Amino acid sequence: MVAEEELEGFRRDRYFARSWALLTRHAGWIKPVLLLTVALLVPLVGWFGVMGYALEWARLTAWGVNAAPKQRGVRVGECIASGARAFAVLLLWSVVAGIVVGLLSALPLVGGIVAAAWAVLSLFFGVVVMAAELRATIYRRIVPGLRVSAVWQMVRHDPMGLLRVFGMVAVGGVLMGLVSSIVAFSALASILPTLLYYVAYLGEYSQFMSDAALASGVVAFVFEALAAMGPVLIVLLLLDGFMGVITLLLGYTGVALWMRQFNVPAWRADEDPLPPFVSDPRDPAPDSPAGNSWQTGEACPEPEPVSASGPVQEEGGAQAEKDEGPSLPPVAGHDSLT
Repeated sequence: MVAEEELEGFRRDRYFARSWALLTRHAGWIKPVLLLTVALLVPLVGWFGVMGYALEWARLTAWGVNAAPKQRGVRVGECIASGARAFAVLLLWSVVAGIVVGLLSALPLVGGIVAAAWAVLSLFFGVVVMAAELRATIYRRIVPGLRVSAVWQMVRHDPMGLLRVFGMVAVGGVLMGLVSSIVAFSALASILPTLLYYVAYLGEYSQFMSDAALASGVVAFVFEALAAMGPVLIVLLLLDGFMGVITLLLGYTGVALWMRQFNVPAWRADEDPLPPFVSDPRDPAPDSPAGNSWQTGEACPEPEPVSASGPVQEEGGAQAEKDEGPSLPPVAGHDSLT
């Protein structure tokens, strides 16, 4: 159980428990998860929509809004746009990282060490990119997600917190793999008698069969196997999608809860320095004002907060997109996604 006060502000632990509490905050939370699972069956556009939905919910969480996933009135177009934006960020980070690691791996002496280190670090790198994707979603532009200095500053300040989020995502992936393996073995077991029959039959009589008859026997086995495994494969696809959606929602929300310590409402232009971070309320009071500054040892100047003026519409309206700061969360109706 998670107490309501634990959902307020920034806390450095219990990312899974708090993410799960937000996901299941309202009755009927399973409905959007099921709809997102079905949406994954639509190639590309469906994937973008699911990713964008998760990021739009995480955007509110990063702002400090304890909102449940929206169940009605979801703006599908904005979710698809957010997902496409995040995919662009993911692609660019992956390409650059691939080039850099490829060049370093080709160096003599250290190349093998770099390749081995990247095999481990690439898993954590995925969660770092999730933070970059969320940053791009907050600003509604791709460029802030590519601001390596800002992303690195956040990661450097609290790598252990992000590592906890990575652990949550990794456990979800392992569970997906275990369930998929169990279902896949069940599917193979269902066709094992048929497989043994055809192997014995063709092994015994293949020398007396023409090429056409042999090919016909192989085709008959393939179709019979697909007919037997078809329902199991469909169940496997939907089950993987269902667990994947939950892992995605919890993962991005965990990153958003981690990002609360960077005072998202005080962000201004994406190229500006990050404001002083927010401490865990359970921490002892700092001895000096510099105790709340970044690890550079210098206190950052207090930025002006993002203005709420501008064409921000009333509840249910679209959000204003401001060049000088991140887009605002809803002025009302905090249970909505966008």
